[in-house]
Amino acid sequence: MGMTLRMAFRNIFRAKRRSLITILAMAFALGMMIIYVALYQGLLRDMQKSALTLVLGYVQIHAPEYRETPSLYKRIADPDKLVARIDSEGYTAAPRLFANGLAAFGNSSAGAQLRGVDPVLEAKATRLPHHIRLGNWLSADDPKGVVLGSKLALNLGAKIGDEIVIVSQAADGSLANDLYKVRGVLKSAGEEIDRAGFFLTLQAFRELMVLPEGAHEIVVSLPEEADLDAATARIAALAPQDEVLNWRKLNPALAEMIELSEASMIPLIVIVYIAIGIVVLNAMLMAVFERIREYGVMKALGIGPWRVFILVVLETLFMAVGASIVGVAFGAPVMALLSRYGLDLTAFGDSAAIGGVALEMVWRTAPSFEAVFTPMILLTLLALLAAVYPAWKAARLNPIDAIHHQ
Repeated sequence: MGMTLRMAFRNIFRAKRRSLITILAMAFALGMMIIYVALYQGLLRDMQKSALTLVLGYVQIHAPEYRETPSLYKRIADPDKLVARIDSEGYTAAPRLFANGLAAFGNSSAGAQLRGVDPVLEAKATRLPHHIRLGNWLSADDPKGVVLGSKLALNLGAKIGDEIVIVSQAADGSLANDLYKVRGVLKSAGEEIDRAGFFLTLQAFRELMVLPEGAHEIVVSLPEEADLDAATARIAALAPQDEVLNWRKLNPALAEMIELSEASMIPLIVIVYIAIGIVVLNAMLMAVFERIREYGVMKALGIGPWRVFILVVLETLFMAVGASIVGVAFGAPVMALLSRYGLDLTAFGDSAAIGGVALEMVWRTAPSFEAVFTPMILLTLLALLAAVYPAWKAARLNPIDAIHHQ
């Protein structure tokens, strides 16, 4: 076996140019696959993180039947107490209030969804307060300041410092209307918020809508290491009279989209590896063809077909190992650099959305052993598989015919 190993290794250097081209082709494909897999995993990670930490949250609490038929009057009782109990469990919660209204500025008007939030708690539970494109987030010291969705601000033609009239119907049946000053404009945060988001402080919302108590929604943020189902069950135990759902139940379309996206990277990987398989197959067939007389002499000297087969396969294995070393040396550092600095796509805009999920315009990889070793193992297995046919051809050569081959 030792002699077979030495022969297989030496055979690589007998056709240096072809071996080098084959190794570099495999290495380049491996490096690109490492970067591609890490980038794709980073995209999926950022999609989920953006959806959960920007607005949706990991868990939401609502009054019974509120989600099916939203109403100003269906509220969670004593939300401050419930938020404090959730915080004591190691989670972060923030109450929200909602109402529909009409926003007007100058000669323009548009439908608006009023969103009353606690400026401090919302900043702890979500990233929305840090998702500002212009101006600043809400402040408890500025009860007349509001933050608008990007499209709402554009449709109204409103800028920072402009005063907007809001009109709605208060909880007591009276006409709710007041004047607010634009304090900030959000980056893209999803179609609903972009088109109609009108954020004001919780206290300002209560005064406008004559709604002194309760909350329509409590959003809960979890630590990254928390088990989603277990956390949902613990929170549900704190609010037995309310509806408690995690993000997979709240937005099953998003959960399904992420799962489908994980599978959608497979076709490109398959195409690339098929191409590499063809390169390896062609290279080894050429190697076998050039050494027909050599294999004939070996078989005439008593070397069996199985040993010839192993010789060709080992030669391929050595090239695959060399390609793996070069490919990882190329792909892993690039993956690490893109994790730290990312691909800056801000030239195409300050934000983007996929399936309604807002994404940052710096695309980073998600480094992992899986992103490195899975492509490497697949490359090695595919190279060995591609070598089977050339090895089989070499093993079946007739010694007399092979020796007289021209």
